[in-house]
Amino acid sequence: MLFDPAGMTRTSYRHADFLAAENRARLHVRRAGQGAPAWVAEHDRQPDPQAPAGGASGSIADLARFLRLILGDGSIAGTPVVDPGALAVTQAPHAIPALPRTPLSRAGFYGLGWNVGYDERGRVELGHAGAFYLGASTYVHLIPGEGLGIAVLTNGEPIGVPESIARSFLDTADNGRPTVDWFALFGRVFDAMRAADAEPFDGYAERPRDARPPRPLADYAGRFGNDYYGPAVVTAGDGILRMSVGPAAARTTFDLAPHDGDTFSFRPVGENAVERAGVTFQRDPGGAVTRLRIDYYDRNGLGTFVREETPG
Repeated sequence: MLFDPAGMTRTSYRHADFLAAENRARLHVRRAGQGAPAWVAEHDRQPDPQAPAGGASGSIADLARFLRLILGDGSIAGTPVVDPGALAVTQAPHAIPALPRTPLSRAGFYGLGWNVGYDERGRVELGHAGAFYLGASTYVHLIPGEGLGIAVLTNGEPIGVPESIARSFLDTADNGRPTVDWFALFGRVFDAMRAADAEPFDGYAERPRDARPPRPLADYAGRFGNDYYGPAVVTAGDGILRMSVGPAAARTTFDLAPHDGDTFSFRPVGENAVERAGVTFQRDPGGAVTRLRIDYYDRNGLGTFVREETPG
C-alpha cells in the first residue's frame, strides 16, 4: 500500500471515502447562460470500476507529498517509501505514442503511467493530464533533474486551465516570465478537440424543419441485446420514450427526444460525452422494429443492439 507509508492520509481509491468527506469538490460543466457560460454542478461520477486508473481522490496536501515522493526517487524527507529502481522503470520510455511531426520536433514517449519526454535542454520531463467532459480537468508536470514539479486540479470541464497554469509556472521558472500566452494557446487546442469530438453529432442540435413524426412510442419498446455494452431496454410511458443501457448494476437511463421519424436524440454522459447524439430504430420489411443503433457507441462498429423481446 502506498498511501499510508507516504503519509497520504486523505487519499483513497474508494468512491465511498470521497463521499464521506465533508469538504469535497463537485464536478462542473459549462452551460450557456445569459451573456456568458454558467458553470453548473450537473453530474456525479462513480469511478470505482476504473480505479486506480481514474478513481483516486485526495487532498492537495497529499498530492504535494506524492510529487515529493516522485522527485525524491521514492523517498520523502529522507524516508524510503518506494524502491528507486522500481520507480525508475515507470519513468523510462516503453512506447512511442507520438512520432515527430517535423525534422525539428521530438518524439513523445510513454512510460508506466507517465508521459515521458525530453525538452530542448535534454532534460527528462514527466507529465500527465486527466480530463472528462463530466466536469474535471487536471495536469501534472515534473522535471526530476531540477527537483521541480507542479500539479493543477480543477473541478470543471476541460478548457485548458490546468495546462495553462502549469506551463506558465514552468516557463517562469526557466525564463523569468511566461514567453507564450498559454491560456490562449491551450484554449484553441481544447476548442478544436471539443469540436472534433462533437462534429459527427452536430446534426442533432435541432430537429430538421421537415422532420417526420415518430410512430407510436410503444412500437419502439423492447429489450435489445449487445455483447459489448450489455442490453438496452426501451420503455414508453407518459408520452416519453426512455432507454436504459448496460448491465443492471451500472445501468444508465436516457430520455429519447423525437428527431426525425425512427431517429431520436439523447444527451450522453461519460468522460467524453457530447451535447446530443442519435438513436435510430431499424425495421424489418413488415415494419417491426428489430434493431437500434446508438451512433455515440458506434465509433468502432459496436453500437448496434438486436431485439430480444418485447416487454409485457
